[in-house]
Amino acid sequence: MTAFHPIEETLRSGRAEGRILVSGAGPRIKSIVALAAKVGIPVHKASPDELIRLAPDHRGVVFESTATSSPTEVFLEDFLAEARERALVIVLDHIEDPQNYGAIMRSADAFAADLVVVPRRRAAPLSEAASRASAGAVAHVPVASVVNLADALRRLAEAGFWLYSADMDGAALHSLGFPKKCAIVLGNEGTGVSRLLGEICDQTVSIPMWGHVDSLNVSASAAIIMYEFRRQNPL
Repeated sequence: MTAFHPIEETLRSGRAEGRILVSGAGPRIKSIVALAAKVGIPVHKASPDELIRLAPDHRGVVFESTATSSPTEVFLEDFLAEARERALVIVLDHIEDPQNYGAIMRSADAFAADLVVVPRRRAAPLSEAASRASAGAVAHVPVASVVNLADALRRLAEAGFWLYSADMDGAALHSLGFPKKCAIVLGNEGTGVSRLLGEICDQTVSIPMWGHVDSLNVSASAAIIMYEFRRQNPL
């Protein structure tokens, strides 16, 4: 990890594992070094050539993680056992673009989503690109990786969540009254929400549009829908 903001947010999360390698100077790097010392992450001096071998696009500092999973990875079963009466879950139906994944995670943090559910296969990885696009939000938003999204939706429904899928042919967003426990399914960039997941959901929601294009990027749609849920169900 080389971007300043994601490194800082990962360190602040309290779940960072690894070490900081530094070859540069400057106030932002000094701030990262101080934060690492505060949370007990070792800092090592390195030559520019060493950092280039690790990360050609480095800016004088690299966070080399030794964690084997996302710092916020949880099990869906554990989340459901402790889910609050007012909860928002975002389900990503095979989002493939790391930039979209990161942008959705940023919105999930901004609008206090309680969990993001992703499939273990055929989806964007939690990569450096995703971390950068999230502006460090990946260090704060709980993520559950599941084998079967359909099964995950059924378990959410059994736990009292109402299920919504995002689709151009759905009910207008402003016409809905979102319940307090809600799971929203966002579809693949090319094919949208799969037919099976759409059939499991209670209702389909769309964002009315008045311009010349007929759809929004999935990350933009995610932000709008999450905002409307949080507007109706403030913390």
